Amino acid sequence: MRLFIALDLPEEIRKRIKDIIDGFDKEVADIGFTDPDNIHITLKFLGELREDGVKQCVNHISEVVKHNQPYKLQVSGFGFFGTPNFIRILWLGISEGKSETIKIMKDLNVKLDYIKHEDYYPSPHLTIGRVRKVLDKEGLLNEINRLANVKIGEVDVNNINLKKSVLSIDGPIYTDIESFKLGH
Repeated sequence: MRLFIALDLPEEIRKRIKDIIDGFDKEVADIGFTDPDNIHITLKFLGELREDGVKQCVNHISEVVKHNQPYKLQVSGFGFFGTPNFIRILWLGISEGKSETIKIMKDLNVKLDYIKHEDYYPSPHLTIGRVRKVLDKEGLLNEINRLANVKIGEVDVNNINLKKSVLSIDGPIYTDIESFKLGH
């Protein structure tokens, strides 16, 4: 099964993200926006894992959450991955709580390296869209700049979730396998 570990968002934050998506100028690019119900912060993508490997994975995640306490996270800032000439991913950032999130990501990477090795510095974010085709580069950059300092809201981070992802024609379907309380 295809698995990942994520930090989910409360309904209020997802509604604000939906407002950002709905207000985005759709004339500047063909963008595959993420369904707001599926928006999360990926802490570690595990990929395909056999069912008999899930228990060991759960034990390692349990070890990580024991050493990380609940915290507050601020979703704010808007940007992109790629270059101004080749914008690929649109994202919302994290200001407050970023260092705590990076610590959890690093801890998960150490414990679960045997499943999937990560070779980059963690960059916690919320992917809100994938740019398929730019129609107006200057217009797209203007939209990104317009939203650069957006403040979405605060999240109380008390737990993280191991999720299963099933790809479908209508987009991914995520199911929680297990939830882990931070500090326990």
